[in-house]
Amino acid sequence: MSDADAAIDLVLFDCDGTLVDSEVVAADAWSEYVARYGVNLTAQEALRQFKGASMKLCVARIEELHGAPLPAAFEHELRELMADMLRQRLQPIKGALELVQSMAIPFCLASNAPHAKIELCLSVTGMLPYFAGRIFSAYDVQRWKPDPALFLHAAASLGVPPARCAVVEDSLPGIHAGLAAGMKVYALQVHQPDPDIPSGVHVVRELAELHPHLASA
Repeated sequence: MSDADAAIDLVLFDCDGTLVDSEVVAADAWSEYVARYGVNLTAQEALRQFKGASMKLCVARIEELHGAPLPAAFEHELRELMADMLRQRLQPIKGALELVQSMAIPFCLASNAPHAKIELCLSVTGMLPYFAGRIFSAYDVQRWKPDPALFLHAAASLGVPPARCAVVEDSLPGIHAGLAAGMKVYALQVHQPDPDIPSGVHVVRELAELHPHLASA
């Protein structure tokens, strides 16, 4: 660990798109499911519009496109479809398992997703044992990224000041939440880096780049 990283006492990982490659699967589920309501939304459009966003905002967008309120069962049925597709297709982000296996700094997971989805994703990809007892969901605090409340709650629960925390995120809402929480932020940008990433954020192209900063004893 370098001198610049010596003050990091806790690493907060996002889940979707950071540790597990779930966002492309979820986008396919959105596209397939909303077609039942006459909404034409490609998987590419779903990924672009919904990446890192809360379910509430995503559903509101579909209602706009649908032109009417959606039935009460919409979210439940969509999540069931997503869960089935995740069980069949989900893969870890390249280097994710190796990174969490090598972590010398305490770490946890803080995601906008509900616990059931988080635990499914981690279980399918073999990472669930590494996060036992240290999984935090925005549903716990009823506040979703880019609000920093989830990150602050996770840090407080584990007794670490925000200034001594590092966040690993892939989406702009998560990146902004980490900055608003006063934490160091690493942005995983596997493809072309988002031009809207704020200055002061450490951009990495793959998780293996984090080993010298977060995983070395």
